[in-house]
Amino acid sequence: MTVIKYLWKLVPFSIVVCAYLLLQFEWTKQWTSSIHSSLPYLMSAMLLLVSLIFNRSRLALGAINACLAYAFIQNGMQKPFSESSTQLLFIGTAILFSWHLCLTGFYRERGSISSWGVSRLLVIIGSYFALWVIVRDGYLDALHPFIEPYLYTHGSQRAWLGLALLISQFGSGLLLLALTLWKRTSTETALLAAWLTGNAIFYDFAMSGISTTLFTALLLALFISLIQSAYDLAFVDALTLLPGRRALDEKMGTLTKHYTIAMLDVDHFKKFNDTYGHDTGDQVLRLVASKIRKIGSGGVAYRYGGEEFAILFPKRSAELVEPALNKLKDTISSYRMTLRNKERTSSKKLGEKLRGVVAPRQKNVNITVSIGVAQKNDTHHSAEDVIKDADEALYRAKNAGRNRVVIKTS
Repeated sequence: MTVIKYLWKLVPFSIVVCAYLLLQFEWTKQWTSSIHSSLPYLMSAMLLLVSLIFNRSRLALGAINACLAYAFIQNGMQKPFSESSTQLLFIGTAILFSWHLCLTGFYRERGSISSWGVSRLLVIIGSYFALWVIVRDGYLDALHPFIEPYLYTHGSQRAWLGLALLISQFGSGLLLLALTLWKRTSTETALLAAWLTGNAIFYDFAMSGISTTLFTALLLALFISLIQSAYDLAFVDALTLLPGRRALDEKMGTLTKHYTIAMLDVDHFKKFNDTYGHDTGDQVLRLVASKIRKIGSGGVAYRYGGEEFAILFPKRSAELVEPALNKLKDTISSYRMTLRNKERTSSKKLGEKLRGVVAPRQKNVNITVSIGVAQKNDTHHSAEDVIKDADEALYRAKNAGRNRVVIKTS
């Protein structure tokens, strides 16, 4: 993989050089006319390569799925739809394309170069290969007269929109939509966009050039998803879903001279973590993040690291944001967090039966935070100086008894 990463850095330069050299030959003028139809293949290969480099196995599977569906359309469906082989290949390809996208949404990222990734890849390739063999060798010819009413709508402008296709696509689309709304990640969103694009192709299948154009757009959507996924990994904290420290550094580099930053730390977090466990500690961090996200006064929350958070107030003075910070501190300290028994049954009915018989082991705890605040002034030479002063104010808040807001004064 290290060699591939180094070669990948040379790809942009290589593309420009190769394109310029090819244009020097006369025969390339005729060859370029076929680039349009070959573009989905080229984009699939590039997306597959980039996905492997960034270890995004689900996007790699999406690229393979789109490439195979496009190849089947280009090489097996250029005959009249009234022919049985065209009908079977069309319906089979549409169903495989949609359901593979749906299943990919359920997969977890476990690495591309692994037994898991290879097995999923073989499932996709194997299913398309099986469809091609079944149609090519006529294994369904005897069955076709009985299933044709479900595949072909006679007298319709879109005869290929049979009952079997509509039911299959509706089911896969509804499931993928629910999955996207549940997970709310860029990958599921891109898979749903790919599903919509693919089914637009199957819906308007008779339109000239639709498969080439829309499959190119589909793969572009997957590319954008890959960029978004890479951004999330670099700039978004996975636990709290707040922007991370790198995002804060990038933002502070664009600010004017007038801003305020607050550093917030969960009091006695290490003791809390050691007493109740890391899972409960993660719940605390998510709880605090949910409260900080609603700070108001133009503040933007960041996960700075560990149990420490940062809140940036562009174009705000420390005096102006102090009431909002005190309200945030009080909101967190007044929230009673219930720690439930680890042996508590997951069955609601069994829990109701045991209620009153077995005393529930749960405890209510309160969380407090300390906040240090610093405002940008002429003595600060960089954003790091402002953060340093905010940290100093935070230490003063802790030394003064915690659960308070301290503003650093010049």
